[in-house]
Amino acid sequence: MTFINNFAFFWIGEDITIPKYLVNSINNCYKNQVNIYMLTNNRTPHINGVTKTIRSLLPKEIMLARLKAYSKIKNADQVIFLDADSLVLGKIEKINTDKSLILFRREKDGKILNHEYPEIYPEFENKTGDEMMPFLFGAIITNGINSYKKFLTLYDIAKQLPQRFHRWYGDQYALKIATEKTLIDFYEKDFNDYIHIIKNQEDLKEIKKSLVTFKGTKSKELILQLYNSIFTDEPN
Repeated sequence: MTFINNFAFFWIGEDITIPKYLVNSINNCYKNQVNIYMLTNNRTPHINGVTKTIRSLLPKEIMLARLKAYSKIKNADQVIFLDADSLVLGKIEKINTDKSLILFRREKDGKILNHEYPEIYPEFENKTGDEMMPFLFGAIITNGINSYKKFLTLYDIAKQLPQRFHRWYGDQYALKIATEKTLIDFYEKDFNDYIHIIKNQEDLKEIKKSLVTFKGTKSKELILQLYNSIFTDEPN
């Protein structure tokens, strides 16, 4: 069994509390024998434990900035790109495929999107999350030296979308368009195979996955709680 040994995350801002926990969880699980890339702008503080900080002049819109930042990593080995509000609780197994991207399909829960939050999105009216954003962007694995070009494709798609998508949802919606139009080659996995999503206190029970991501207003509190229940050190 072989494991992914390269991690990447995007973060912008003075408060680096959340990504510190992600970085420490990775280093704890891999005993510091791992590459961690931080993708950011020229002002965000350095985070201890990061192997390489890649700073770029990025668009001010957060969705465009994220896609542009993701395109900066050129690595022939598999790299897993994670939301910063995630924790790694064990080594993550490589996936055997020759496709450029490995995507995790969202669970079909039938929940209708609120098309008026945080702005009005007429595209989302009476649509479910899995219809309009079928793949998670919070965990994507690249596979091959030219994989970075797929993020440039997504960036170009997102730029053409209405400006509200530059602020919210643009990464996931661009991914939907790219997969439907076969503009990128990808291998699909069920997110339940790899990822445990935590939205509330109840979700902290019986975690059996190596990768955990947090959603909702209590994310920071739950990250801290889970981290302290597993690891003994504190991020510095």
